[in-house]
Amino acid sequence: MFKRGLLLLIVVAAFITSDAQVKKKIGRGRRNKSQSQFELGAKDLEVEWETGYETINSQLSNAVYPNMVVHYGISNRLEVNTEMSIVTAIDKSVSPQQNTTGIEPVLVGANYQLIHDTGYIPSVIIATQLGIPFLATKNFYADHLAPVVQVNIQESIHDKFILGLNNGIMWDGFSPTPQFIYDVSTSYTLTKKWMLTTECFGFICDEPPQNNLDGSIAYVINDYVQFGFTGGLGISSAAHKNYFAVNGTWGLNTARKKHGSNK
Repeated sequence: MFKRGLLLLIVVAAFITSDAQVKKKIGRGRRNKSQSQFELGAKDLEVEWETGYETINSQLSNAVYPNMVVHYGISNRLEVNTEMSIVTAIDKSVSPQQNTTGIEPVLVGANYQLIHDTGYIPSVIIATQLGIPFLATKNFYADHLAPVVQVNIQESIHDKFILGLNNGIMWDGFSPTPQFIYDVSTSYTLTKKWMLTTECFGFICDEPPQNNLDGSIAYVINDYVQFGFTGGLGISSAAHKNYFAVNGTWGLNTARKKHGSNK
């Protein structure tokens, strides 16, 4: 099953971006990603990774090592992607402590940019993913397919700020009842090398809502490599207690080598 998940991860995808330097970020709760500091288009490849630790409550926590997302650009508007997380669930409510390690259901998805940011009109992106139950190890099987559909709106301001609003619905694979999800974010470019991001996001369904507040800082090595740190906490009673992670982004244009060989 592990090999099957790795094979599916080879399916690639890339960020769709706008002429006004808006960076697209599709967030999905505590699998926070570092924001891309570079723009990708057709035949661009991007790999995002994150290793983190999430405290659900005093008895339960998750270690993620890593969460990985691979993107490939079909055009300057369309990407396909796949996401995989290797997780250890830690249960301190029993003695001795029980640790369960495995792969969560692999997700495959596609994003389409309906509108490019022009400076006056924001960028609008439709993002979809589908969690596949059988592409998981035994202890992390889901009962049903787990689709996610989101609308992402982003606007750049004076080349320093990026404002984002992300709304949608998702199914977790265990309950037939969908959850409403939201993400409001602001990014500020300190220098050419440093970017700060804050975001408030949550999940709302029949149970008490889970609302969270996160902050991150990213350091850009070059146009294709960056590293960052993320930390956050729950701001509602039902939310997970806290989260921290190290993350990064690596990318390239897969057409460059071919173009060079034609010279």
